[in-house]
Amino acid sequence: MLTLGIDPGTASFGFGLVAGKRHPDHIAHGCLTTPARQPIGNRLALIRDGLLPLFDRYAITAVAVEHLGYARRITSAVDVSHAIALTHLLAADHGVPVEEYAPSEIKLAVTGHGASNKATVQNMVQRLLELPDVPHPNHAADALAVAICHINSHAIRSLHRQVANR
Repeated sequence: MLTLGIDPGTASFGFGLVAGKRHPDHIAHGCLTTPARQPIGNRLALIRDGLLPLFDRYAITAVAVEHLGYARRITSAVDVSHAIALTHLLAADHGVPVEEYAPSEIKLAVTGHGASNKATVQNMVQRLLELPDVPHPNHAADALAVAICHINSHAIRSLHRQVANR
């Protein structure tokens, strides 16, 4: 399983690529940034152009996206929604299923506590992926956490299916 985790946004769009079914292995991570004064269509095109090489280079089997949580401003929420929609569209174009996870689900899957702070999540991502340093920037670390959450959730669903079939 090759999972692309996404921390959506139009100013900073984090991505993290993780392989594995139960024990995640780090493949790549990064953050796509766009100029604040550009129209939303141009910003989304820049994000699309940054993600397409990942889909072209890797045989991605799943995309996991952080679900829109609380937003202080409605315009921020709308922009994040556009980035989430773009992710769904790109995944659909490549025949890859998408799952969305709430921030508390991601924190719970990575740290064991649904209200963990960012530093705790980032440190656990580093430990789980056996990285020499905490992944940077923050949005990339968050995207890796989303991918780890998906792998853990997928493993749990598989175990539930195995038990139900006995």
